[in-house]
Amino acid sequence: MFRTAVFLTALWFTLSLADKDVDIVAIYQLNAGRTTPPYDMDITVKGLSDDATLLDAMKKAQTEGMMTFSGKDYGPPLGFYVTTINGIEAASEDKEYWQILGGENMEPLQLGVSSYVPVGGETILFRLETWNDVRA
Repeated sequence: MFRTAVFLTALWFTLSLADKDVDIVAIYQLNAGRTTPPYDMDITVKGLSDDATLLDAMKKAQTEGMMTFSGKDYGPPLGFYVTTINGIEAASEDKEYWQILGGENMEPLQLGVSSYVPVGGETILFRLETWNDVRA
């Protein structure tokens, strides 16, 4: 009986460590240039598996009614491209896009939402930006 209790406790502890929470924030102001509050959206997605991607976190948040988003899935290797967050669309005809920042220094991510795996407790920022054509 004691062994079973110890085993179940260890199993519960191991499984509870496998879960992570991720904060998702957004700034809707075009070209705000900041990474700090105030945020237009500030949510915490709880109980994600340790290997959950940012897209997994966003889908869970949408299912739980915390946010909405849409975009287009280009498949591998490009993945899912976010075009709209909570009804705010990044209009490609106006050269707008949702920049995704994260990590310790809140820097632009080098992977998209379907490939990036945030660490537990990480804050991910979506910021509406414009791009410039750079031609040689």
